Amino acid sequence: MIMNYETVIFPLNNLDQLSADYVLYEIVGLTDSDEDFDSNIQYIVKNLSYKLKHPVTSIERDGKPLLVVRNDSEIIENLPADIMVKRGIMACFRRIGDPIILDFVNYDESSKSIILRFLQFDLQTELNKNPALWQPSSGDAFFNDEARETIGNVSVFNGFFVRVVELPDGGFGLAIDVTKKYISRDPLNVKLTRQQFKSEGVKSSHLVYQYGQHKYEIRADHFSDLNASEYRFNRPSDGKSVSLLQDTLERFGNPMPPFVANLPDDASAIIYKTNDNQERRVIAGLCYRVFDTEDPQIRKIHKKSIIIPFYRRMLIKAVRNRYLKSLRYGNVQLNISPTPVLVEKTKFPSPDLLFGKGTVLTTNNSDGAIRTSIDNLGRKRKNLLLDKNVGFYTTATFQTQYFVVPQTIFNMYGNRKFFLEHLISQVDIMHPTESGWNPNVITYDDRGKKNAIEIGFEILQKIKEGITKTGGYALVMLPSNVERVKRQHDDLAALVVSGCHEDHSITASIMHSDTLEECYIHKSVQGASTYEVRNDLKGKYSGYILGVAINQVLLNNERWPYILNMPLNADLTIGIDVKKKLAGFTFVDKFSKNILTKFDKSDNKERLSSGQVVKMLVKNIALLCNHSSSPVEKIVIHRDGRLFTSERDGILMAIKILKEKDIIPQTASVSFVEIPKHSISPFRLFDVTKEYDIKQQRVDNGLVLNPEIGSYVKINPKEAFLCTTGREFSHGGSSNPLYVKYSSGTLSLDNILQDIYFLSCLAYTKPDDCSRYPVTIKITDRRINTLGSPYDEEYLDILKSVNI
Repeated sequence: MIMNYETVIFPLNNLDQLSADYVLYEIVGLTDSDEDFDSNIQYIVKNLSYKLKHPVTSIERDGKPLLVVRNDSEIIENLPADIMVKRGIMACFRRIGDPIILDFVNYDESSKSIILRFLQFDLQTELNKNPALWQPSSGDAFFNDEARETIGNVSVFNGFFVRVVELPDGGFGLAIDVTKKYISRDPLNVKLTRQQFKSEGVKSSHLVYQYGQHKYEIRADHFSDLNASEYRFNRPSDGKSVSLLQDTLERFGNPMPPFVANLPDDASAIIYKTNDNQERRVIAGLCYRVFDTEDPQIRKIHKKSIIIPFYRRMLIKAVRNRYLKSLRYGNVQLNISPTPVLVEKTKFPSPDLLFGKGTVLTTNNSDGAIRTSIDNLGRKRKNLLLDKNVGFYTTATFQTQYFVVPQTIFNMYGNRKFFLEHLISQVDIMHPTESGWNPNVITYDDRGKKNAIEIGFEILQKIKEGITKTGGYALVMLPSNVERVKRQHDDLAALVVSGCHEDHSITASIMHSDTLEECYIHKSVQGASTYEVRNDLKGKYSGYILGVAINQVLLNNERWPYILNMPLNADLTIGIDVKKKLAGFTFVDKFSKNILTKFDKSDNKERLSSGQVVKMLVKNIALLCNHSSSPVEKIVIHRDGRLFTSERDGILMAIKILKEKDIIPQTASVSFVEIPKHSISPFRLFDVTKEYDIKQQRVDNGLVLNPEIGSYVKINPKEAFLCTTGREFSHGGSSNPLYVKYSSGTLSLDNILQDIYFLSCLAYTKPDDCSRYPVTIKITDRRINTLGSPYDEEYLDILKSVNI
């Protein structure tokens, strides 16, 4: 039996041959108590790297931020003396001492970050010299210049990520993974109008711009009043005054493609912003839409493009051999190992789970529990929830409930004779109460509405007329005509959920009508009109009813299917996220018996102020402590993404206040963990069960498997990858381990990882499956994604004014 996993990290074998000098500059004028401190440092590094076209980074020494610049006379000469950051603050750079030699073999934490930055920058520069590759933006993946295939209006580009990372046993290597990008085959209308720019969702969308032989990804900010011939600028390369059209034609040169040669004088232009916030214009007819994997056009294509471990492993090694063998750092060719790093197999067991009526499910052969294998865990969880003698762990009488449905759907099959009756029955089986789930029905007219805002306004008006009191929970069904347009659907969902929350203190969830339209068929029986579920879709319909019952009804009411029957290492774990000026907090106690979710408006779209963190933590930790049978001593913070200085300060201040009030013990401690949705470094684990010749074997031989769920790899004392998904839950692709960064605290990294894995086993949204994220992140993210989505508030205000 092979006891190691194979990673995707290929060691750099000649680090002792690499060298570099750097110079330190003190960053003067910023204070770490300023809530913009972190973002200002980020801005300085990003702005200077872009302008100098050389690696710039920052480190901290003795509590002071220092700028790190490569010791190169050209770079030093062009480094500005100061730079303006947020709120008009001027940051100055004061040189400290002589150049410092960077040792790539014997390094500490400070020099490690410099090595990673210098190597990554040069690696990216080298790959950008390859004419067969293009990179949408700095730090992104590299893609083949030609599309691999075109399906309908979608061109599929193959690409790869490569990142310099630290090795588990010290040293550095290249982490490689393969990916795909989906771009429209056809460009935007060369004579795009302002109305089309908005109505077709071009505004704020991501586009790939073809500029000569190069492709760039941009974000469309505005429509330009001046067309490609009217807009003129001084070209930086030669100072010549040129029109946008003239510059574009000269950039392509002769012989140019037909679509460039035929560009009209009045070609439309789009405005975007560069990394240093400068406005630029591009010709609309040379821009191609970028699709994400959730786009309706892409879902089926992406599903077919999912790569299983055998082929992913083969493609990763092909990338190493084709694109990375001849890379250089300065004058030295990098010696990249042909074989990746192997790591010892380590894993956590899955926790026992407690369901309704005291039923315990175990994969650990615990006494008095229902036993199952890890392979059958998902199916068994689902079966227990559907068992009338087990069901949900949390059962209590429902508060006021509403079912908001289009009148057209209600008049057909959305009523108590059909869908609604089936949904009520499903909820009551899993969550039996004396009065059952008995929602008040509110119908709205969805006919003749022009857009999502008008439909949303109609829904909110009918809710206002139909509610009996503030508070409660609502299940809102959206009409199918907006479901098929992703942007409109997101706008409508955000408008309805936010309106219910802000105006009526109603917690609303959203469901869709398209599955019902697909499953139900109208029939006439002895002259009477009726509806039936199609025989071939009864399985799909049953699954849909179950999903709505769990996600849109019970989880929306904060009724939890099951909890941990084994304790966490932490006494209290708190998930924190902020998105588009909405902050979310999820509090989970030691056994997950008490799970509390809270939301609050934020002044900033990506980080929280110290005061806001103090307010939310002091109030809600005190509330949970009142319901806890044991002291809350070990507190762990799970930050979705990056933990900012202002947030850390607020957390520490809240802990201090809680200690002063004797709400938590004086010995209480807090640990900080960052769990980003996407790791900056690609990482996979392959279980190669038997060696074979990878160059000769081109067809899957079944010898390369995903890792077991619960497996983990510690890269260093602060960073690790955790397999919250694995081969026991088949998804048809390759497992993507979760990146975990342990910033500081009193618990061991192993304890931190075990808790994250245990909390990921609370797969509430789909009990028969696994969850990539712990419940602290998943629940917060689920609600905040809807509440924090944008919609046209100005148009809504107009409708409100007209209908006063």
